[in-house]
Amino acid sequence: MKKAFCYNMLLSIGISTVLFITGCSSQKSYVVLLPEDGKVSGEVTVTNAHGSQVLNQSWQATEIAGADAGPGSPEMMDKAEVQSAFGDALATLPLSPVHYMLYFELGTARLVPDSERCLPEIITAIHDLHPAEISVIGHADTVGTAESNYQLGLRRANRVAALLKSYNVAPAVIEISSYGESDLLVKTGDEVLEPRNRRVEITIR
Repeated sequence: MKKAFCYNMLLSIGISTVLFITGCSSQKSYVVLLPEDGKVSGEVTVTNAHGSQVLNQSWQATEIAGADAGPGSPEMMDKAEVQSAFGDALATLPLSPVHYMLYFELGTARLVPDSERCLPEIITAIHDLHPAEISVIGHADTVGTAESNYQLGLRRANRVAALLKSYNVAPAVIEISSYGESDLLVKTGDEVLEPRNRRVEITIR
């Protein structure tokens, strides 16, 4: 593929991240499907009036030769080739969201020691993504009523949010919510003790 460009643009389509590059002298365009967190980011259909192609593998690309041409057959590009050709555009791509899971002692909003030790790493991620948007979702296992577990999940989420704020981070947005026992990480019956369901999920964007 020849890469002579006059401007670069990055697009995020649903859960898929693609790199869209348009060349001025050749009137050619390229679409590259980028991985997210080391995994393929989804599937993208590239369509114009003259045809369409599906990209469903990381580093897969299609070339549109001009205004009167459809997308070409997908070709694989390696990471180094994409970085060399499109480095300036990639530098403008926002960092991928970061996810953390913190676990709690039975029936409480107290973090288990291993989870408490994760807090400095989470603070670093918030600083790296500044101004960050943070989602904090509390969960519980199935011991107790649905209502009491909703409230327990909310206390856990509020506790984590307070801990993050105690490190003097200033996210642009922090959303706090609870799913209680309605979104189990490990599916169980009612009144089942399951440590992995006693958790808070943090997403930093």
